[in-house]
Amino acid sequence: MRCRAFRNRVLTRFARKDDGAATIEAVLWIPFFIMLFLLIADVSMIFHGQSKLLRIAQDANRNMSVGRLTTTTDVVSFVKAQVGTFSSDPQATTTVAAGLITTTVSVPMTDLDLFGVSGIFRGVRMTVRAQHLMES
Repeated sequence: MRCRAFRNRVLTRFARKDDGAATIEAVLWIPFFIMLFLLIADVSMIFHGQSKLLRIAQDANRNMSVGRLTTTTDVVSFVKAQVGTFSSDPQATTTVAAGLITTTVSVPMTDLDLFGVSGIFRGVRMTVRAQHLMES
């Protein structure tokens, strides 16, 4: 009987303690916060990649405009060489019509994300287009 009373008293005291309540909530919420952080990092890297693609296309158009690059093939080669540092499958096209240079650059979105959390981007390509007037 004495053992049973001791056990009930210990169990009651254990049930009333709330010291570990915050720890349990943290353990339940931490995976969601980590996934949210990784998703934010992925989206940030995708936007950063988009701005890099746009800058490369603008630089290529400017180089053709001032005469450093003479043909559209040179422009495409320049763009692919620059984009090839961070993408495995870059695609680029350049056209010149009515004194307007238009360059379109495309890469797989999976080359731009960092952690791969945003798996919804598989099979999708990021496409950027830049235009520049010929100066000469």
